[in-house]
Amino acid sequence: MKGAAINYHSLLQQYQLEVDFIEDYGKVKKVYTKNGVYALKQVEHEEIRNYGFIQTLQVLQQKGWMGFVPIYQTKHRQPIVTDQKNAYYLMPWLPNNPTDERDIRYHKLFQELAKLHGASVREVDVKEEDIEQHYSTIKKTWEDRQEELEQYVIECEKKVYMSPFELHFCTFYYEMTRALEFGFGKLDDWNTEMEEKEKIRLVTVHGKLSAKHFVYDERGNGFFINFEQAKDASPIYDLVSFYFRTLRTYPVTSFDSYEWFATYEKHFALKEEERLLLHSYLAFPEPLYQCVVQYRQNHSSRTELEHMQSLIRAYWLTKNIEQLNIKIFEVDQQRKIAAEAAAQAQANE
Repeated sequence: MKGAAINYHSLLQQYQLEVDFIEDYGKVKKVYTKNGVYALKQVEHEEIRNYGFIQTLQVLQQKGWMGFVPIYQTKHRQPIVTDQKNAYYLMPWLPNNPTDERDIRYHKLFQELAKLHGASVREVDVKEEDIEQHYSTIKKTWEDRQEELEQYVIECEKKVYMSPFELHFCTFYYEMTRALEFGFGKLDDWNTEMEEKEKIRLVTVHGKLSAKHFVYDERGNGFFINFEQAKDASPIYDLVSFYFRTLRTYPVTSFDSYEWFATYEKHFALKEEERLLLHSYLAFPEPLYQCVVQYRQNHSSRTELEHMQSLIRAYWLTKNIEQLNIKIFEVDQQRKIAAEAAAQAQANE
């Protein structure tokens, strides 16, 4: 590791740090110094220019949200150092050895995510034509993909002998059509809900939310890292991306994923239009569609077995997300029924 220390020595001198040695973790270097242990993160120059995530974190800090690992400044009060190829920033190295069970850690992540969204939320004016354009664009994209899937299943069923991939796709196809129907329905409901709206909510989203980007200090407090893709967007952006990254597992029967969402809503509740859009995005079977595209357009890039494994994993992911989506919908329906019954009882008094 001595060579690595020499390579980064000039960069770390700008922080007035004398390096003992460095451990390489890809884009993150674990830097041991006489002053402590640090994390030096490498980022592309484009990420610095396009997102200005340092300024985003500064704004969040001014608003009172401190749920991120702090970024140190150089002796010249600069948060970023550069060489000819890349940019870097320096943070404290957190041990990230939580003693909590996995489910508790996810609850902490969602609680902190809700605080991030709550601290940064703002309403912005929205034009009717912008809503219509967003609606039309999404619906056209999904309709085109639906037609593509329909044509492919017709092609497969015409064959005397289907490949294992084609056979399994045809088996899954009926479930995919039901998911598409639900997604289109919620998208239409969202468009109707937005007809009278003049404003929408934007928050600062993490942009690449996952469990590996939530780390812990010695006292068990959790903090976000990797904000290079942070931006202003709907709060559902982080929720959808997180679930599509996290639920890539064998089919599960527990409702842990819903409980994480419930924890989020205790601190930052979604509005009705946001819930409808969340339902529609979660419903579309994008992972299965991408597997079909990969199989048809890049068939030779993998073996039949590898294509099959990808399809099965995509199916499991889709079913896990479907379970979450249905649970959110069912709980919402139960609440509406209870609220209507309470209102009716009060009216009859």
